[in-house]
Parts: sequence; C-alpha cells; structure tokens
Amino acid sequence: MKRSLRNYWRVKIKLKKITIVSGKGGVGKTTTTSALSLLFKEARENLILVDCDVDAPNLSIVLNCEELERKEIFSAEKAFLTEESCCIGCKTCFEKCPEDAIIWDKENDRPDIQILFCEGCGVCAFSCPENCIELRQVKTGNLIKQQSEYGFIVVTGEIKIGEGNSGKIVAEAKMWALDIAKELNPKPDILLSDGPPGVGCPVIASLSDSDYIILLTEPNPAAIHDLERVLELAYHFTENIGVIINKADLFPKSTNNIKNYLKKNNLVHLGDVPLDNRVAHAVAEGISIIKFAPESKVVKSFRGIFQRIQNFIKE
Repeated sequence: MKRSLRNYWRVKIKLKKITIVSGKGGVGKTTTTSALSLLFKEARENLILVDCDVDAPNLSIVLNCEELERKEIFSAEKAFLTEESCCIGCKTCFEKCPEDAIIWDKENDRPDIQILFCEGCGVCAFSCPENCIELRQVKTGNLIKQQSEYGFIVVTGEIKIGEGNSGKIVAEAKMWALDIAKELNPKPDILLSDGPPGVGCPVIASLSDSDYIILLTEPNPAAIHDLERVLELAYHFTENIGVIINKADLFPKSTNNIKNYLKKNNLVHLGDVPLDNRVAHAVAEGISIIKFAPESKVVKSFRGIFQRIQNFIKE
C-alpha cells in the first residue's frame, strides 16, 4: 500500500516541522540549517534533521556525521529482455523507443537496452509481439541514517548517478525520519529539513506538510524573482513563512529592495546574516560556523535570528 505523506506526518507523531529552502543553489541553506540545529540543541530542544538535497547531500559534512544504517530504494522501472532466445529480430522495440534507449546489436540480431537512458515508459514491452521485454524495479538510491557529533540524528537520501525520482527519495527520507523519531527517547520537538535548490519535484516533496517554511535569499539582481518563484510554491503548504537575507551587506541596494518587497507582501523578516569568509573556512574544516567562530558577527546574527524563529513558531 502506498503511504500518503501528508497523512503519514499527521498520524505518526506530533512535532514542529521546519523546512529551509531558497529557490536556487549556493545561498547558504546547509550553513543555516547546521547553525540553527546547534542553536536548537543549545536551547535543549530535541530535534531530528533531514537533508532533502538527495542529489548532493552535504549536511553530514558540516555536522561530522557517522553512518548508522543504510536502506536501498527501488523507485523506478527499467526495461529488460526476459529471454534472449525468444527475440525474433523484428526491431519493433528499437523503432518505437521514444528515448532512443535501445541499440540494435547487429552481431546477435537482438536489442541492446541502455539502462542509463531507459525511462521505464514500457513502450517496448507493450509493442513486443513475442513478449520478450518486461519492466523490472531497479535500485535508484539509498536512505541513510546518521548521527552527528552533537548527538542528534540526521536522515538523508542519496540518488544514484543518472537516476530520476529524487522527489520520491526525499519523501521516503522524511517518512523514515518520522519512523525513527517515534523510537527516540526523548521524542523530538523539531524536525528541521535542509531543502534542495530550485522549485522542482524534490523541493515540493521537501515542503510537503511543513508547519513553517524559512526562505533564504541573498542580495543579487535575481533575488526577488527567485523569492517569488519559491513563495508561489510555499504558499501551497503553509502561510507560516519567514525570510532570512544571507550576505546582506554584500549589495546594500539590493538588500533594501528585498526588505521593501517583504514589507509590501507582509512577509516575516527573520533577520540578516553578514558576509564572512570564515563561513567558507568552517565548511572546509567540516565544522559548523557556530563552533568555528562563536564570537563572530555571523554567529551573533544567527543567534538573533534563532530567537525570532523561536517566537515565530510559538505564535
């Protein structure tokens, strides 16, 4: 039976679900997620994390995680020859494949299905007059349970190179996080998700049934456009949306434009984070900025933002 993610969240456990997204890559989601996770820990909030960027998961690097468990995910189908001997060499599958995923093996007079290019549409299997082709479930990635050096659990997915269905893997990672949360003692109060870039399927899966959404932006000419794209998506799930401006002092004019946009659209401005090269150094060392430079302006700004987030999620 297929599980409904929305109902799964509601039935299994009660906790506040916060998701951090940005609409594009490289804005600082992982840095922000790792910083907030440590601040929640300092505040004695029990939490569990999900790294939803299954195409390039890296939250575990900053939090220095140790792998505890791994599960294989089979979320796609590919075409395979059932019996090579039954093929009559009619080339129907070769001619009808819409993805050009079949090469004709002239030496053996049979199809050579290129698994990497096969989308599992089933046209070849349907059109084969001898029923020589069938669709089979294939491994598309892994779910990984980890423990950070700070004590909390981090769940992520890892998609195989060239495979699709990253949104499905994100959904499975979130549901597994709920299963894990059920067994933890004490039970988590917060589920904090580090979202993937963009506004595609994995982002939709990340935002699904979020109680609170934190949008991260930065001052550049495309900032408001990116905000509008991700806001349109976020409003499908909740109106509890707050915005953080990262690298806020990089381009003051653009920062002011973003603040005016937030004010005009009645969006909660959670705070600004200044540009600081020590953030990059912290990532290179595999340490959260909270531990790497505790007295820096960046960390002080994160502490102020954290206080506003606590007030935001209590309202």
